[in-house]
Amino acid sequence: MSLTENAETLVLFAYPDPASPLAKALQARGLWQRVLAGGAIPPDLGSLNGAPWTGGWGHTGPDVRPGMTITRDMAVDWLRADVRGAEAVVKRDVKVALNQEEYDALVDLVFNIGSGNFDTSTLLRKLNASDTDGAIAEFARWNQAGGKVLVGLVKRREAERVLFQLGANHARAAA
Repeated sequence: MSLTENAETLVLFAYPDPASPLAKALQARGLWQRVLAGGAIPPDLGSLNGAPWTGGWGHTGPDVRPGMTITRDMAVDWLRADVRGAEAVVKRDVKVALNQEEYDALVDLVFNIGSGNFDTSTLLRKLNASDTDGAIAEFARWNQAGGKVLVGLVKRREAERVLFQLGANHARAAA
């Protein structure tokens, strides 16, 4: 959970998804950082879609609504539940043995990109075909939101890749 917690910023109010039409309009006006710091969304942008609304440590879902305030305890509960969900996806979808580092890296990836994206990913296909090096190379491909490369996602994917590769290297050394 620490990789996920470190990659996500704790935000104690609901904010629009960075790839949503509302966020793009805020970014175009130079207001995105102000809104992420708790500033109000201008009323003339209120009709734009911000879904999926996000809060806590990157939690999305029907329980996150525009204008809502989130307690730290609520954010912790959401994070634990979201990580458990990502763990279940990794356990369900990965057909090869994983060590802890590999598992942790994949859980963080699933937490961030979602199960639907992971389920159909080349990364998963290569991993399940025992193409570990090919799977490692795929982490870097998941660096975009809304069709734009985001520096934060580049850094996050690199951290996941390094952790996964560390585990893969340990497994190779033990074999």
